[in-house]
Amino acid sequence: MRSTVCTLFEGHYHHGVATLVNSLVAAGFEGTVWAGHRGPLPAWLARHAGFDRRAGRLQVTPEVALQTLALDPPRSLNYQKAAFMRELLHVHAPAAEAVVYLDPDLVVKCAWAEIEAWFAGGEVALVEDLEGALPSDHPRREGWRRFFAAAQGALPQRALARYYNSGFVAVPRRHDALLTTWQRLCERIAAEHGGALQQRKLGAPDHPFHSTDEDALNFALMLDDAPLCTHGPEAMDFVPGGRHLSHAVGAAKPWQGRHFRGALRGRPPSVASQAFYRFTRGPLASLPALTLARQRVSMALATALGRVYRPR
Repeated sequence: MRSTVCTLFEGHYHHGVATLVNSLVAAGFEGTVWAGHRGPLPAWLARHAGFDRRAGRLQVTPEVALQTLALDPPRSLNYQKAAFMRELLHVHAPAAEAVVYLDPDLVVKCAWAEIEAWFAGGEVALVEDLEGALPSDHPRREGWRRFFAAAQGALPQRALARYYNSGFVAVPRRHDALLTTWQRLCERIAAEHGGALQQRKLGAPDHPFHSTDEDALNFALMLDDAPLCTHGPEAMDFVPGGRHLSHAVGAAKPWQGRHFRGALRGRPPSVASQAFYRFTRGPLASLPALTLARQRVSMALATALGRVYRPR
């Protein structure tokens, strides 16, 4: 299946984009990685000898290109995932049979062919969140039903008992309607609940739309009947046993360093943070060589410390 890949970034998340692309190259992906961004492009990309500034395109390897697209939505880029995926299918990549969204704090650890196999049969591919259980009658789902029934008359078509992370979503073209629904729900949440430009979460954890786009995705899956191919939280290294993807969730990102300091405070590097450094060596380098070397040493020491030390 001919698939195209996309991500969204702003601010320091450009470091994640470089490493994500490196991981895709290592995985054997062939094609274009579409990167929607808000704000100026990072220096490592804009000053790259092979970057075509007019086209916004860098031929990373003979098989992989990085294509940038400037965006300026009024809300967090989290709300733009579905809209960006639809734009690729209908405008920028009309030959693609499927579109795959990957968060910029995620890397691919396995062969890309294994990922494509998840949606080769026409299924929507998803990975469960860390807290994957969300019963069909859970109060959060009831809150979604009430909100959207009142706002748009949206009635669920199926019951689901699992909650899926929006850091990886693969949608075959034939199920483009799911993206339309997801986009519509995101727009409704943004219109009703607002939020600052950089705001990625809403309210306290018990807010019905605390996770904004993720909650919208999970309700869209209830409204749609597209077949699903789903994987457990180990597929993103949220729990042990995974080998496919690694997702560095949380406020502190691996490219920001300070790993040893974190280990001293009882927060040793996560598996995802360690996976990030596996792919900092590649065709794209976002961090200066000296900075990267220091952070690698910090990571190694922090990992070793985390095996033997837990503060009281």
